[in-house]
Amino acid sequence: MNITFRTFADFREIIGVREKEISLPEGETVGGLLKGLCEVYPGLQGKLFDAAAELKPYVIILKNGRNVASLQHLDTVIADRDVIAVFPPVAGG
Repeated sequence: MNITFRTFADFREIIGVREKEISLPEGETVGGLLKGLCEVYPGLQGKLFDAAAELKPYVIILKNGRNVASLQHLDTVIADRDVIAVFPPVAGG
């Protein structure tokens, strides 16, 4: 299956593109996708996960515009043609 992976700010700098088409096996989860991306882009690991390998609380991951925290979090299953977007913390005022 093919998905679209979108990154913003710091994550885009690490991966090098804003949007990337990725081929995944059927039944892949958001957590599996992120783990695979961390293997390809080592700088991503420390930005996404803490020392206990838990997703940092301020990282926002959307599946088709919906926060995975309101779904099955990292166990959310990805389907063909889904769009997964990852947002770093945002500050300002």
